[in-house]
Amino acid sequence: MRWIEERKVEMRLLSKHKEGVNPLFLGVVLAFVVCQTSWAQEKLTVTAGGYQNRKNVAIAELDISKGSDPQVQVEYQKTMAYDLDFSDYFKAIPNSPAMASQHSKDRQLRAIDYRAWQGLEADILVKAEFEDYGDKGLIRFWGDDVYGEESLVALEFQLAYDSRDKKIREVRRAVHNFVDALVLKYDDAGLPGCAHSYIAFVNAQWKTNQSGKRKQVREIYIMDYDGRNVRQITQDRNLAIAPAWAPNGRMLAYTTYRTGNADVYAYNLDTGTIGVLAAFPGMNAAPSWSPDGNQLAVTLSRDGNPEIYRIGSNGSNPIRVTQSKAVETSPTWTPDGSQILFISDRFGAPQIMKASPNGGSPRALTRKGHNDDPDVSRRGDRVVFTSNRGGRGFDVWISDIEGGNAVNLTADLGGGCEHPSWAPDGRHIVFSHRNQIMVMDADGTDKRRLTDSRRLPGENESPAWGP
Repeated sequence: MRWIEERKVEMRLLSKHKEGVNPLFLGVVLAFVVCQTSWAQEKLTVTAGGYQNRKNVAIAELDISKGSDPQVQVEYQKTMAYDLDFSDYFKAIPNSPAMASQHSKDRQLRAIDYRAWQGLEADILVKAEFEDYGDKGLIRFWGDDVYGEESLVALEFQLAYDSRDKKIREVRRAVHNFVDALVLKYDDAGLPGCAHSYIAFVNAQWKTNQSGKRKQVREIYIMDYDGRNVRQITQDRNLAIAPAWAPNGRMLAYTTYRTGNADVYAYNLDTGTIGVLAAFPGMNAAPSWSPDGNQLAVTLSRDGNPEIYRIGSNGSNPIRVTQSKAVETSPTWTPDGSQILFISDRFGAPQIMKASPNGGSPRALTRKGHNDDPDVSRRGDRVVFTSNRGGRGFDVWISDIEGGNAVNLTADLGGGCEHPSWAPDGRHIVFSHRNQIMVMDADGTDKRRLTDSRRLPGENESPAWGP
């Protein structure tokens, strides 16, 4: 399976920002790049309660200078508006005849009338043009600060497609990367948006085998961050669970029972090949990649008791991290790689512990209720986890990095919330609620459902947000 080719769109930095001028090609990269400006960019205020001072963004109609496809224009507008709104930094202004008229005037002038767009209450102006050559295309984006009368971001993407559906996916992918580059201009921590990212998850369905017996099969799936373009990854026809992304976004480690034992495998998303990472005697489970991608933390029972180990990225050199008679599992790394959080029942009910990857005495971060599924924000300041400490079933909670100031983010959903995972922007969280996948802001607001049984039959759980 080579779905990852969708991410390999050629991107070019546009050196000129006047409409009608051919951009100078400066280089091709496989990630977003940002046109740097000399002036000091205003930052948005980010608080625990949400995001203030959202910028109003006017989205000009997509210009199709070669070819014609109304559906591409519709998908462009919908995707751009969704990505901007989801980012929490921006708010798309509804299209109006006045905006269409001003865009037409700009094209005639071959320049932007910033004063006119200020009058339309736009803080940021986004324009794009698309050239369709049948099996390939070129899309250019411009994002301007209307009041600063400056270019923020200017990008060009070369697209390749062999069908109309693929063309639309490629345009969506380009929009995602452009919006993420725009977010990067405003983020205090220097993190881009998450629109370019993917979410892996587990789908469970009842299947009938060759002997006529029914059993529940779990496979790993992947979808775009907004729930679009769902595709199956594993074909284990057994239990494939606990997906974990490598930092480069090209590998997925997961636990599988394909041979009858719990082992850890890695799936290469570029080649579609799989390989064994951990198949020691006993249980091999719950993989988590180190931030540099050179190691994984896993749970192994090779010595008789489930403990946390470190192994190389190829499965070599297992090193034991924890030493106890308790069951210890669900490891996850801090972004700087200095600590591993994990779950231990050494105090009775499962609690979140923290230890050095080199071993030593771990420290408890929680002591109340049953806690599971810890994940640390890429910003390194907060932890999300599953807990029943509220007494109303399992919910997604958030705390500071030491376990303090814990807050229930999903109290409004009435329980049934598990498996939280941070987005790469450190401002959004994906989780499962009653066997479907949802996302929300890091303060628990703006909850959105991504999956349902009509589009993908069965139960969907254990989401992992990719880099």
